[in-house]
Amino acid sequence: MAEHKTYLAGRTYIFKINKGKDLLTELTDFCHDNQIKCGIVSGIGSLENATLAYFDQAKKKYEKIVVSKETEILSLTGNISIMDNRSNVHAHVVLAQKDGAIVGGHLGVGSKVYLAEVYIQELVGEPKVRKQDKATKLNTWL
Repeated sequence: MAEHKTYLAGRTYIFKINKGKDLLTELTDFCHDNQIKCGIVSGIGSLENATLAYFDQAKKKYEKIVVSKETEILSLTGNISIMDNRSNVHAHVVLAQKDGAIVGGHLGVGSKVYLAEVYIQELVGEPKVRKQDKATKLNTWL
């Protein structure tokens, strides 16, 4: 059975991120500024462009996906933990393009917000610490 720990709900935040801001940077800075060390993040909205990534398991590295057009955020979901002694947001997004085509992946720096509405639920307990897993080469909770 997987190791697990119990967490209690802490502070709850609901806020928007304004046009022109970088989505991942804003989420990470918000968590750092509010000392959120463990939690859940979700959101909706739209992006002017997006930078995503897909983890190639055979190569054990992220492949960059650049979306150079406006999209709707159908789903933004992720977690907050500690990496390199700082709050870290690990999030994935599913985006819809104008023609209805869907693209998704690991949210990267370079995703420019048109407007985003975000929900963060802080979790109270021992913070998860993200480090590189030797077998997968992914930064994960060890």
